[in-house]
Amino acid sequence: MDLKNFDISNGETGVELTILDLDNKPTDIKIKVLSFHGKKGREVFMNAVKENKGAEQSTLEVMVGLTVGWSGISENGKELKFSHNEAKRIYETYPLIANQVERFAENARNFLKK
Repeated sequence: MDLKNFDISNGETGVELTILDLDNKPTDIKIKVLSFHGKKGREVFMNAVKENKGAEQSTLEVMVGLTVGWSGISENGKELKFSHNEAKRIYETYPLIANQVERFAENARNFLKK
């Protein structure tokens, strides 16, 4: 088997995740995330562990650190611009979105070169 089948380097620049609604249908929300398994992902994880804020807070910090952009996110009719502070607030306020981001970032298959 060719080692290129294990190339998850897309995770270093980010891959776009389409957020699903409660009926598992795609929404307009797209969140660009880095791979948990990549170099940057490991750095983000190690920084969160060093800060030792507890498991839940560390997981949140890792997800925020792996988030590098988005589109299609609005709240009360106002489009939200990307920032890490805003990502943290969204993930704390909307756990259904946070859960999808966490699962996506953990799955190396999402970052394979095609």
